[in-house]
Amino acid sequence: MIRHIVLFKMKEGKQGETGRLATALAALQKSTGGLMRECEVAHDVIHAKNSYDVVLNSVFASTDDLETYRVHPEHVKVLDLIKEVCESTVKVDYGI
Repeated sequence: MIRHIVLFKMKEGKQGETGRLATALAALQKSTGGLMRECEVAHDVIHAKNSYDVVLNSVFASTDDLETYRVHPEHVKVLDLIKEVCESTVKVDYGI
């Protein structure tokens, strides 16, 4: 099992898009054919200067499933949204 965590920092003026981003991220669990075993999406509640705005915390059965997800057309569509509304992202993938 692989845990895949991604943090998203919104661009200046795009903070109002966090709901749209969160909805798109959560929909990936179904739209990518169930490659994600678990999916949790949440918004930051502190809003500190070093905070990120949205988090995706997901689980995949294997690195192969994660790679299949990475290039899945539905994920690629969400990547386009991320490029539009996010200033930066950081991620970590680790075995569980």
